[in-house]
Amino acid sequence: MREVIDAAGFERKYRENIDPWDYATSPFEVFKRRALLRACGSGPFGRALELACGTGVTSRALAPRCLRLVATDASPTAIAEARRHAGPWPGLRHRHGLLPRDFPPGPFDLIVASEILYYLGRRDLALLVARMDRALAPGGRIVLLHHVVDFDDAATRPRDAQRLAVMALRRRMRVVFRLDTGRFEVVSLVARSCPNWRRERFLNVEKALRPRRSFLEEATLCHRFQMSL
Repeated sequence: MREVIDAAGFERKYRENIDPWDYATSPFEVFKRRALLRACGSGPFGRALELACGTGVTSRALAPRCLRLVATDASPTAIAEARRHAGPWPGLRHRHGLLPRDFPPGPFDLIVASEILYYLGRRDLALLVARMDRALAPGGRIVLLHHVVDFDDAATRPRDAQRLAVMALRRRMRVVFRLDTGRFEVVSLVARSCPNWRRERFLNVEKALRPRRSFLEEATLCHRFQMSL
């Protein structure tokens, strides 16, 4: 029988072990974080939001790209740990809150939702995605990273949660980066009103295929792509 974990369950986990999923040192978690940062882009972002930040490992990686970053989580223990290790980033703020109820007010230039959607039932999942959409600034970006393999304590099947969110956001956004490893998927979307989404999508695909491509090669490829439109 599926036993869905809730906010109280996460709080118990953090009290028993402050890093229950080994976010800080696991090679797999480091790989996931690098994929997420690539999907975010280099920035800089004026105002950013990270949902379900946990103990702040990803927050500290995002902070150098953001003038201001709001990182939120439902676990008081995790938030306290994140604040203790916030580092030299004056624009980084941690907030305790339960999603989707306590969604911070926007607008945000970047919204990151990593490993949170499948812990919500369908109704709350749809509400959270709608609030993300409304809170996004013009030309802003939403990045979703979630496991796609089933596990017992998820409220919504992992691949379904990611798929439903992407489908809802694509009504007014474009996918500019996508990576599916078979274990997790990361998707980056930008608003259709953003004039550079075609160029950005092309460059991100090329970077994923050839990460060491030189700036001159990228510029040449981008020019060829624009000429073909």
